[in-house]
Amino acid sequence: MTRLARALGVVLTAIVLICAASASSGAAVRSGTHVDHIWIHLTSQTPAIPRPGDTLTLRGEVVNGTSQTVTQVEVGLRISPTPVSNRTEIPQILAGEAGRVGTLIPSTVIKLPTPLTPGARQPFSISVPVADLGLPPHADAVFVIGVQASADVPGDGLSVTRVDLVRSFIPWFPDASSVSPSHVLWLYPLSSAPARLRDGIFLDDHLAHELSPTGRLTRLLNQAAAHPASVSWVIDPALLEAVLDMSNGYGVQAPDGTITQGVGRADAGSWLARLRTLTASAEVSTTPYANPDVVALHRAGRDVDIALATTTAAQVPGTILGRGVSSGLAWPPDGLTDDGTLDVMRAAGSRAVVLSGTHMVPTTKLDYTPSGSVDLVNGVSPLRAIVSDPALTYLASTKPAGDADAYLGTIVQGQEFLAELAMTCLELPNSPRTIVVAPSLDWEVSPAGGTMIAAITSSPFARPETLGAVQLAEPSDVPRTHLDYTQVQHELSQQYLRQISHERAQLALVRAVAPDPAGVASASLEAALTRAESASWRTEPETGERLLQATSNAIAADIGRIRILSNAPITLPGDQGVIPVTIANDLDRAARVGVRLSSTPSMRFQAADIPAVTLAPGQKETLEVSARVVGSGPIQVKIGLLTPEGAPFGKAVATQVRSAAYAHAAQWVVIAFFAALVLLMVRGALARRSAERAR
Repeated sequence: MTRLARALGVVLTAIVLICAASASSGAAVRSGTHVDHIWIHLTSQTPAIPRPGDTLTLRGEVVNGTSQTVTQVEVGLRISPTPVSNRTEIPQILAGEAGRVGTLIPSTVIKLPTPLTPGARQPFSISVPVADLGLPPHADAVFVIGVQASADVPGDGLSVTRVDLVRSFIPWFPDASSVSPSHVLWLYPLSSAPARLRDGIFLDDHLAHELSPTGRLTRLLNQAAAHPASVSWVIDPALLEAVLDMSNGYGVQAPDGTITQGVGRADAGSWLARLRTLTASAEVSTTPYANPDVVALHRAGRDVDIALATTTAAQVPGTILGRGVSSGLAWPPDGLTDDGTLDVMRAAGSRAVVLSGTHMVPTTKLDYTPSGSVDLVNGVSPLRAIVSDPALTYLASTKPAGDADAYLGTIVQGQEFLAELAMTCLELPNSPRTIVVAPSLDWEVSPAGGTMIAAITSSPFARPETLGAVQLAEPSDVPRTHLDYTQVQHELSQQYLRQISHERAQLALVRAVAPDPAGVASASLEAALTRAESASWRTEPETGERLLQATSNAIAADIGRIRILSNAPITLPGDQGVIPVTIANDLDRAARVGVRLSSTPSMRFQAADIPAVTLAPGQKETLEVSARVVGSGPIQVKIGLLTPEGAPFGKAVATQVRSAAYAHAAQWVVIAFFAALVLLMVRGALARRSAERAR
């Protein structure tokens, strides 16, 4: 194949994958609004995966969104005899762009009570034996069904006519053993914006809302509750650290510095207890701490911070959950990264990295879905790419539309997910592959999440897989191309990261001067700086800035607690002497600092550095610095502290130094001049007297 043909294949494949995800975005939400329409809202479809002998039941309601009263309202079920041929068709079918209107099943037609006034809703329930659907007894396929509504609308010049058709899907596998199911790895992330300033203090109370009975993180637990071992839990250590902190009581610091009591203590404790129960027998892995913006950090030359995020609070999840957890999983924001950052994550100890299927595409166009387990070989150390399926991942994490009436509903979204999943199996029925569902770390689970997870657990075309098993299994042999990274404009700014780098350097000085025996104080500030590097602040830069500023203030306060008390002007008795310098340590731990005196211009003042001395907590000590002054007049001198290694520490104090030796010399000059003047005057007087006598 020519280079041009390969490039064209990559582009076409990327377009197909991206379009699949994009098309799905319109599958569960109607285009436009329901004003001046009569429409159907499905509320249930059971069973989701029918078997021979079952009865299919669909429930919902017909809604009159017009300004007119309509009559003769009917609903009925249609089924298309033409099965879905490929995954690309699925969103097109739902959008009404690929036919599949199907044939009306007369036995399912139900006349609803009329008239239906403007804004009114009329519930319905349609039941039909699966045997009456005309499905093939021995062929596996995905079929399209539809619920239609008909009515007589005044003024349209027609009698009873179809006013709406909502399509859905039936995965049909009459013989459960006829296919080899796809291995589905559903990475189930739990993470949140790390707005914790320090132990017991948060910058906002958003986490209390997410942990509430109706909050996002609680909904995530709810959807997985029936089959918790069917997903692979992936937890941010920063989240567990924050929830545990909340459960012990906490405060929320406003931008003006005032602190109020947080409201989520009880919910935090309940959520944490429930998480322990759900994950007791499931696979649990951890992400790097606080979801760092890894590509931005790499571009800023902060590779060490990427490595630090993999070790920060690494023991916290296992301790809080009371069980072993796996590490070594990297998850860049939205699964997007560049090759340089991949190398850094590999060097930092990552053994697997989650990447988006929209940017990790097969080199050549395929007519099937390849395995989402890809080996990234560079000849140094292994790194397994866990490549998400774009369409399935999108459906798993889509939020309903703001207008609940415009949303086709949980049912259609869930059945679309099942159709996509079933088709991955039917593409190569006897060649199971690893299919990865990997929503973003801050995802909102689909309302149909429970149906989706249940399908992975018990359907004939899918079975749950663990991350550990995927890493041990052979990777896909389909070549993939990593498309160019194009998210620079969305990253944390380089100026912001330079500020964090400066604060890390300041914290390193504190550690050098006042080592923390328990490692608690400095580690807390280090972790706060890592939280400030979170990709969450891409969309909430103000909160990130507040976190960084508050942490900077805390570091500056520690530096300021080791201080110089001497700043009064000093006069040496001669051109050499001793300058007393008093220093104090107001920290709760010992500190070692030296002293350096310097001046401008430097040739007029010389002083030897005082080597580092140890100050106990609360201790003050006066040190004597030998100095030499050249020339008269005051000299501006700075008194500064040094780390044990000789680096400047904290802010220098300014003072003035002068030498009394030059004042004494000037005094003798004046005396000598006066004496000479007196002698001259006496000599003149004697000369005049002699002259007078001579006359």
